[in-house]
Amino acid sequence: MKNSYELFSLIGKNFKYIRKNIIKCSQEKLAEDCNMSRSFISQIESPNVDTGVSLDTLFYIAQKYNFDIRDFFKDYEYLMNIENHDEN
Repeated sequence: MKNSYELFSLIGKNFKYIRKNIIKCSQEKLAEDCNMSRSFISQIESPNVDTGVSLDTLFYIAQKYNFDIRDFFKDYEYLMNIENHDEN
C-alpha cells in the first residue's frame, strides 16, 4: 500500500456503512453507547481525514453490536489489487 490514507479511507467508508445499515444509529448514539466523542466517530468516517482507528476500537464495536470485524475491511483485496496493478 502506497500509504495508509487509502486504508483509513476504506475503513471510514465501511465504518459509516456499518453504523447506518447494521447498527442503525446516528453518530451521536454510537458515540454515547461506546463512550466516545461524536467528533471522533465523524473523523473516522470522513474520507478526507488521515485518521486511523485502533483494532481495539474496531473489535469493541464489532463485539458490542455482534457483527464480523472483517466488515470494516470489506473491499481491501480490491484496493490492494488496484495498487498492485498500478505499480506494474
